[in-house]
Amino acid sequence: MATNWKLVRRLVNSALDACEAIDQLEITDDERSTSVRAANGQIAGTVWDALQSAHIFPENVRYMVIRGREQLGDSDPFVQPVSRVLQQTGLLAAELVGSQQLQVPIKGIDPYSPEREQSLESVIESLAAWYESHLVPNLESALANARGGEQSS
Repeated sequence: MATNWKLVRRLVNSALDACEAIDQLEITDDERSTSVRAANGQIAGTVWDALQSAHIFPENVRYMVIRGREQLGDSDPFVQPVSRVLQQTGLLAAELVGSQQLQVPIKGIDPYSPEREQSLESVIESLAAWYESHLVPNLESALANARGGEQSS
């Protein structure tokens, strides 16, 4: 796979930064009708319009990428496993937005260990650690052994 991870990281980081900034603004329902002005001073819409554009714009660009990849003969007939990681991690991250009780221990959230108490934060930290210290190193090791070469770093 020849993925441009620099571009993916730029996109994801810019969206995360924008979401964080918007969250910190603590926009109220009454403020959603506030006018937003463009650089030339013209009214470009409202705060609500801008918030809607923040998720509609990437959806539109996604379809542009899908059409462009198809025209270039660069499309896949299925969703790559790495793409699924990004999809599911994005959905999971979205569930964390606005959550104020991430450290509270909860019993019964793990269907495999219903009696265990754990916080949502600890579950997320465990997933992040799994990516870093289990998934990638184990895949690298397995593939290095299968390929008869040295483990990559």
